[in-house]
Amino acid sequence: MQNINLYQLERRTEAGLQPRAVLTGLLMLALLLVAHVAWQGWNIHQAGKAARLAQEQATQAQQQLDSFKAVYREPVLDEALRQQVVDRERESQQLQRMANYLRELDQQRRGGFVTHLTALAERHPPSGLWLTRIHLLDGGSELALHGFSQNQELIPLYLESLGRSEVFGGRQFARFEIERDSHDLLKFRLASRLAEEARDE
Repeated sequence: MQNINLYQLERRTEAGLQPRAVLTGLLMLALLLVAHVAWQGWNIHQAGKAARLAQEQATQAQQQLDSFKAVYREPVLDEALRQQVVDRERESQQLQRMANYLRELDQQRRGGFVTHLTALAERHPPSGLWLTRIHLLDGGSELALHGFSQNQELIPLYLESLGRSEVFGGRQFARFEIERDSHDLLKFRLASRLAEEARDE
């Protein structure tokens, strides 16, 4: 009969971390902490440097503001200057009115008496009245008319018609004469001023 020994001596394997692995891990962790602390320190240093620069700039700006306040004097309006401005504005208005007047005269001079003659023609009665002389002076502001009429009622109707025109509306006449001539016609003369009397005779 043969004996079989089933019992064998086994070596125990130690469980857990090896000391070398622990030391390596601790070393790596320490290096990471040192790097993090260095990076944070650099950031804090840069932020402090920027804060100091901003503080210096703010101090310089405050010093400049204080210096400006020390020499600043609030401007005072000179009354003489204000009067000069008023005088210049008055002169400008006068020159503008003169320029407008000269422009109107120039337009009248260029246009001649076409509008006046057109108005006289448009308002002229078809028959029974005719003009023999027309005087237009000073750009049409002065007017003198001579003519004949077969009917005395046509003369006031003609003058009333002229008064309704844009050119002669509102015009007043200083001289108005009517007389019957040897041919039994009514001779009339009207002028916007009495000075025309000596000129028309």
